[in-house]
Amino acid sequence: MFTRLLKYSPLLLLIGFMASCLPDEDLNPDNGDIREKFIGTWRFIETPVTRGVDAVSYTVTIIYDQDNSSQVLLKNFAQVGGQYSAYGIVTNDRITIPSQEVAQGFTVSGTGTFSGSTSMDWEYTTIAGSTMESFTATATK
Repeated sequence: MFTRLLKYSPLLLLIGFMASCLPDEDLNPDNGDIREKFIGTWRFIETPVTRGVDAVSYTVTIIYDQDNSSQVLLKNFAQVGGQYSAYGIVTNDRITIPSQEVAQGFTVSGTGTFSGSTSMDWEYTTIAGSTMESFTATATK
């Protein structure tokens, strides 16, 4: 029995050595794009923070930013119009929209956080001319 074990030990060592030489990325491939879960058409229900106005519903389409692999484009964000897009930076479960002018005299900024498989919670600010307003919104896919 011991002789048979000695006979096959070089083969066992070789198999063990080869298995330990696999690159880590082969063991745990991550081919996904963290932006994927945000892509699509979202229904926003927006409420102004300071005014006693009823909530407004509108759609925002989120698409990949082809020029930057960590960004998305949000068409009609803050109900500015479908021909205008704000860019957002994606990190795990969050989209951050840095302050940016998306249309003449209309600036937006804010964050959206993934809160479920098909929902996000948003807080953002708009500046139209000299009027600044804050909003909260729930977005569902």
